[in-house]
Amino acid sequence: MDVLIIEADDQRAIDIGDYLTQHGHEPDFASDSRLAVRLCEMYRYDAIILDPDPPRLDDSTLCARLRADMCTQAPILVVCDDASDNPDAESNHLNCLSAPAALPALYERLEAAVYRKRRNAHEICSASLYLDPDLIAAHCAGETVPLAPTSYRILELLVRWHPQVVTRREIENTVWPDAPPASEAALRGHIHRLRHLLAEVGGESLIRTVHGVGYQLADRASA
Repeated sequence: MDVLIIEADDQRAIDIGDYLTQHGHEPDFASDSRLAVRLCEMYRYDAIILDPDPPRLDDSTLCARLRADMCTQAPILVVCDDASDNPDAESNHLNCLSAPAALPALYERLEAAVYRKRRNAHEICSASLYLDPDLIAAHCAGETVPLAPTSYRILELLVRWHPQVVTRREIENTVWPDAPPASEAALRGHIHRLRHLLAEVGGESLIRTVHGVGYQLADRASA
């Protein structure tokens, strides 16, 4: 997991980071709200662990900025000593989850939140499309659409970012990390093929081109 720890207490941040590292993760750290925002602008995190009382950012809370302005979709876990035993319990912060301070319990809550997010990511994009990672296929309008591995990775990235726009560079760097194509023709070819396959089952307008930027998954296919 890629986790951002936003914590003003250096020792507390180190303790959480060491615990995550012991479980095979490499967390990033931010000791203030402005650094946290910059990191979230640069990277996409699977989850964010947040100090229960982070410094305010301009005229809004940090959670509000991450959720509304930056459209952060990652689970945000606010560490609280009196966190509810209910993993779905919301904290007083905007669309955030309460998480216990004890490290084993915090990690358990973190894993559960990320698991739910990844599971739901396969179905959130629209009422007519979800992904099947086991079959490397998409299910659209009740039909199964087998996909080549590269096409599946592109569609999966669009689902994960939904409803945000995914830049061409982000897609290329994710799908071809070792050797991005020299021109945009390869990506355009895969997008064309994806649209053709989805069109066969009524999903012709699910992938939108945002000219000069990249691609976006629509909320639903046009009738």
